[in-house]
Amino acid sequence: MNHSDLKIIQGCDLNLLLSLAVLIKEESVSKSAERLDISQPAMSQNLKKIRSLFDEPLFIKHGQGIKATKKAKLLRPGLEEWLEMSSRLILQKSFDPKEVHGVVRIAFIDAMTSELVPKILEMVMQAAPNVELEFLHKPKNMFSMLESGELDLCIGGTELPPANIHGRRFSLDKYSIASSPSHSINQIANLNLADIFSFDTAEYSASNAAEPQITQLAQANNLSRKVSFSTSSMLVLCNGLLAGKHIAFISDIISQNPYWQKKLAIISHDDLPEVESTLYWHARVHQDPLVQWFKNNCLMLVGGFKEQEVMTP
Repeated sequence: MNHSDLKIIQGCDLNLLLSLAVLIKEESVSKSAERLDISQPAMSQNLKKIRSLFDEPLFIKHGQGIKATKKAKLLRPGLEEWLEMSSRLILQKSFDPKEVHGVVRIAFIDAMTSELVPKILEMVMQAAPNVELEFLHKPKNMFSMLESGELDLCIGGTELPPANIHGRRFSLDKYSIASSPSHSINQIANLNLADIFSFDTAEYSASNAAEPQITQLAQANNLSRKVSFSTSSMLVLCNGLLAGKHIAFISDIISQNPYWQKKLAIISHDDLPEVESTLYWHARVHQDPLVQWFKNNCLMLVGGFKEQEVMTP
């Protein structure tokens, strides 16, 4: 942390951040004051000071109370992580994964399974041998399943979640064109978007991020995309391409897999999008030490995997 950052923090009353976290959650000055065991006028004064710290409004009047703005809701995950870390530091709470018994339920698209699942299983079996993992295929209603407790963590496209769902960017993937080596697209030099979207395409329906962006790319260039083959299974999609009738758009996680590199023809194109994936969890488990430990290790695994990709000759 540089000197200027330290000076900014030094000039800030960190108790205001505690008040801000509670105000965002309660959306009520009186309830927030009650939770922190201070008077309502004192909390109102804190709210006034908080407003002076930020350029954008964090609360608006709503009936007899207040309502958190979109900006405030975006601050909430970081504030709660800061509170949890502060609690651990001050109270000296320790978490030993080897001593924990529990179940973590995670869902993600199967495009990630071949690379990530073995690494995740190895990590958990070594560090947390009493923890059971339950993997589910990513559902379309992932936020409602997180809210109901059917899932602890879910990886999906970057979307604006409900206020009680937290998220952290998981990966940024470049997309390429995949087809059978015999497909005629591989005979075209200087491939342009009109060429690409002139072919029948296969759609990976489990993706709520890449596929809509690719369709929007076609529409933005006054082109239409013909989808005549759709599946929620990446294995089915890739094997379907071998028939030589379709092209598809797949992430670098798949295109750089040695098995599919031998089977499919891969074409990079500068106009194809880079797509963010986000790891989501519900506020209910935000301070669950097991889920947070697992989440942080998944993020580190993906970071290491991406570094290996960059370094691979």
